[in-house]
Amino acid sequence: MGKKIIFAVINLGFFLYLYSDTELNAWEAVSCALMLYFFLEFIDNLGNKIVIMDLAILLGIFTCLVMPIPFYHTFTKDNYLARLWVKYMPIPSETYYSYVLPALMMMAIGLRIPFKKLKVNPNPTIYLENVKVYLKNKPNLGLTLIAIGVGSGLLDFLSPDNLKQVFYLSEHLTYVGVFYVLYSPSSYKKFIVPGVVVLMVTQSLVTGMFGEFVYMMACSLILILLGTKASFRLKLTVIAVGIFTIILLQSVKMDYRARNWTQGAGADPAYFAYLITDRITNLDNLVNTNNLFFTSVRMNQGWLVALTMKRVPSHLPFAYGETIVNSVEGAILPRFIWEDKPNAGGRHNLLRFWGYTIYGVSMNIGPLGEAYGNFDVTGGIIFMFFYGLFFNYMFSRILKYSEKRATIVLWLPFLFFYSVQMETDLLTTMGALVKGLIFIWFVFKFFKIALKIDL
Repeated sequence: MGKKIIFAVINLGFFLYLYSDTELNAWEAVSCALMLYFFLEFIDNLGNKIVIMDLAILLGIFTCLVMPIPFYHTFTKDNYLARLWVKYMPIPSETYYSYVLPALMMMAIGLRIPFKKLKVNPNPTIYLENVKVYLKNKPNLGLTLIAIGVGSGLLDFLSPDNLKQVFYLSEHLTYVGVFYVLYSPSSYKKFIVPGVVVLMVTQSLVTGMFGEFVYMMACSLILILLGTKASFRLKLTVIAVGIFTIILLQSVKMDYRARNWTQGAGADPAYFAYLITDRITNLDNLVNTNNLFFTSVRMNQGWLVALTMKRVPSHLPFAYGETIVNSVEGAILPRFIWEDKPNAGGRHNLLRFWGYTIYGVSMNIGPLGEAYGNFDVTGGIIFMFFYGLFFNYMFSRILKYSEKRATIVLWLPFLFFYSVQMETDLLTTMGALVKGLIFIWFVFKFFKIALKIDL
């Protein structure tokens, strides 16, 4: 409690400074203060708690509350780049923040309300201790999972369309297998773990898609640091390096994709290394106006939410739960039962709430935009509480189940790395969790029946 009071005092001073000595309004100053508070709390809890759901809060505040601020004060309609790319915020700051800030706080409350019957162990390191005991006599189990994952990745291009999702999920057994190796007595872990990281980086270079790698690594780091007793300074350093790495990736991603996709060059590690080296050795290239603008655009989920608020209900009516129901049904029902099921990725939501779609780029109004588009401001705020409560319940239920099946903890990054994102639609976040749980059940059953092995 003492640390929380200290954090609160620091944030109060930070808020007063921003509100009195900068051009930020009260909503924007509060958003920055909340970011600092949850960031300090996250670092303090890292290693002591399984803070995957806290990561969702932190990312939501950053992408939807903090990153819109530069577009209200620097990259406005008067800015050439913002006007050229139409990326300035389309509604007033007060209108935007009066919805998004309370909606995110209600989501945070939903994510943090404890369930009495699903009480989480106050010493979460016991989960990993149970895993180590369980894997004590199974040093090669992780290698088996990794082999299946790598094999699925290599054979993915041969799979029929109706099995693409199965092969995609099977590829992720590589990452799950790493945790089995990490917490087993395997003598090869010092080679296997770095090898899989290299494999993940290589895959990102081939596809030009780095988002999944970043989110998976972030969720994995939470598990890896659990119980390590790392100092606040060390954790802050690790997070700072991670943030700098993400900024680097964002700054080179467009140039790399242009060569990788447009010119059909394929994976080019040498060119990627050149871009990274160029940004590090010439920091002006990293922080120049162009790079700052495009990096900020990619991190500003608020623009998509704000455009939804501008288009609904002035151009298109509220959905009144239509897309929510479709997302829940789509998460549960397979495509062979519901042939017209909307595809994940957000394009159907852009058409429903904007009246058009944008091709050539990936855009998604996210849960905040979808909540507003269905239920208006007050209803959207209330919905975000239950959205957070749903994932809180599922997370708590899985942790409770780990008392019976210790290794289920090692599947948490696989299950929740989509859930912590604010730029994916409900169909994606809920569907990924439901499909992940079904897939895990199938894998456990397969190993039990076919291989006579308990995962």
